[in-house]
Amino acid sequence: MKLNDGKRLRLLEHVVINVMPADCSGEESMIFNTTRRTLRVQGQALHNVENIVLPLLDGSRTIGEIRNAIGEQLTDSSLNQCLEFLMDNRLVEEPLENTDDLDSRAYLLPQISLYHELGFDQKDARKNLANARIAVFGLGGSGLIAAINLATAGIGFVRLCDDACILPADSLMMSGSGLNKIGTFRSVEAARQIESIGGITEAEIVTDGLNDDATINSLLEDVDLVIVATDAVSVNLAYRLNRLCLKMQRPLLPGGAAGVEGTVGPLVFSQDKPCYLCYRMRSMACSKFPEAELAVEQLLNRERRSQPRLRENLPIGQMLVGSYLALEAVKMMLGLAIATDGKLLHIDLLGTKLTHNVVLKKPGCPHCSVKIGNGKR
Repeated sequence: MKLNDGKRLRLLEHVVINVMPADCSGEESMIFNTTRRTLRVQGQALHNVENIVLPLLDGSRTIGEIRNAIGEQLTDSSLNQCLEFLMDNRLVEEPLENTDDLDSRAYLLPQISLYHELGFDQKDARKNLANARIAVFGLGGSGLIAAINLATAGIGFVRLCDDACILPADSLMMSGSGLNKIGTFRSVEAARQIESIGGITEAEIVTDGLNDDATINSLLEDVDLVIVATDAVSVNLAYRLNRLCLKMQRPLLPGGAAGVEGTVGPLVFSQDKPCYLCYRMRSMACSKFPEAELAVEQLLNRERRSQPRLRENLPIGQMLVGSYLALEAVKMMLGLAIATDGKLLHIDLLGTKLTHNVVLKKPGCPHCSVKIGNGKR
């Protein structure tokens, strides 16, 4: 590898480096530890690399300037070998070009370093996250947790859609809001918490009624992903979003907590894969009393509003589901494999288990199945 003397390099902050004393053959060992890897290098006088080279890798000097600073303390061949090893193993990165707002975003550096170690160019990872636009429907439980986690991950824009007001029970999820916030819109309080994180994420508040296609369509047109917290929205809205996202080809990620379990997925994106309605119909068909389950579903569907009194749960379940929703969203924005693509993540709170279940398309599903005969959906 030919090194570019004009390039600046910064040693990743989360790398822990130890130099072990020379063995009987006179070779020292340098060990690099990160949260994911342990690398070992053997050679002569590695303590010189630790004392002379590594302190200069702070991003303020070019490779050429490092050469001049080292002078005759280390040969060019040894320096090249050292730098090539660090670059090949992604232990160094090019520093941020614009450091004006580095202090305000300093808390992002550890996760940016992790993206780099995973194989992303840090500029691309930050750009993908900063340009991402995500709509979250339902801010009374897992949706609030998802929105806050998206902000801490550096997502650039989050649309907070919820026309309900905070109830006393919601204060368990809206940490720090206090009882004096009861009666205000959930989305307004969610935006307040996001703004307190660091001002990286732009939060748009939507408090309009979400009971017609025209209103919801306008909220889906400019986003990359739609998250629907099924524990904080009406059944009718969840199904409406499922249908409209399929029509507009917007990825939809549902998830919610109920009782002692939580679910995330399946990710809905194309007519070729199962949708949220497919999952719900199969879930009801497999229940102990399908007729009773269907009757409750129809009741909730007619209500056109969230019914938290019928959705008893542990707040811990909502926190876990919200975190998984945000994790899947970040992975999607970075182009990583999505665990919920055609699958349902099931969280068993009592058994402390996470399982993946394949969801099959439901023949005749009114949302994603092609009608035989006229070819219309």
